Amino acid sequence: MDEIIKELVPCLEAMGLAGPEHLLQKLACHWQLLSKANACFNLTAITQPEAAAPKHYADCLAAAEALKKLLPQGGKVADIGSGGGFPGLVMAAACPETDFTLIESSRKKTDFLNDTASAMGLTGVRALPLRAEEAGRDASLRESFDLVTARAVAELAVLAEYSFPLLKTGGVFFAMKGPDPTEELAAAANALSLLGGECEQILHYDLPCGESRSLLIIRKKQATPDKYPRRPGMPAKRPL
Repeated sequence: MDEIIKELVPCLEAMGLAGPEHLLQKLACHWQLLSKANACFNLTAITQPEAAAPKHYADCLAAAEALKKLLPQGGKVADIGSGGGFPGLVMAAACPETDFTLIESSRKKTDFLNDTASAMGLTGVRALPLRAEEAGRDASLRESFDLVTARAVAELAVLAEYSFPLLKTGGVFFAMKGPDPTEELAAAANALSLLGGECEQILHYDLPCGESRSLLIIRKKQATPDKYPRRPGMPAKRPL
């Protein structure tokens, strides 16, 4: 049995998540290619399968389970700052009926993402070498997604400006955060108000490694003003 599968199966069982063989094989392919590429350029600081299984894969699969409930018939999802494929490639493997656009500023990383998606047999995935601010200004991408995800990218106020221009009105933003996002959510209140978002629910879950996570489900209630996102670098430099 592949090393990542051996570690992941008990993690998923402990969390009550499904781990069918076809999904496990796709994730094993991802881990193999990620590990190989990570030796050449930085994609993840977690390099041991016993740590990656709960902290990367199980975490992303918990978000995929929530996605399935919100988009049972599939839809269009954008993942901002996809890096090595967490959560984008993992969620795409778990949700084959959903189209994923992975937004990553590094050309080297987008090449990795596209090549790995192909190797995993994920036909509904594309990775674009764009900054989030550029994507939000692109007429072919703006307000075209049912759901946007982001994990370990930035503070919520910054993420909101990256994400909401991409969402359709009525769409949902998944912000994957640590155990207690209360302060971060309060700090982002002004940004959410300006951009048309409202937090509907916070899902809390524990990983088998003993760490806790939260998933903020934020609905886009109204259209985002045309002036957002601001030019590249401004959302992080001067959060709303």
